[in-house]
Amino acid sequence: MTLLEKLFAAGKALRAGESLKDPASWKNKQILFTAILTILSIATRFLEIDVPDQTLNSISAGFADFAIVLNLYLTPATSEKIGLPNKNKVGL
Repeated sequence: MTLLEKLFAAGKALRAGESLKDPASWKNKQILFTAILTILSIATRFLEIDVPDQTLNSISAGFADFAIVLNLYLTPATSEKIGLPNKNKVGL
């Protein structure tokens, strides 16, 4: 599978009625990534290194932003019941 085909499949997984292969595995990865990023985000606030507070806050915010984007993708992509409307269905 080429990179373009993988990207197309990843986008298709966001549609209602579609899902990534092995959603349970992806849900477990989602939980793990979220936990790791949360720990890293919290840890940056308590590290005693010679870095300005603004830099540490930016790093922490970056971890949080990454977790949000990851969760925004994986939540609908691992469930067939929620997601973007199907292109083939017309109306409400």
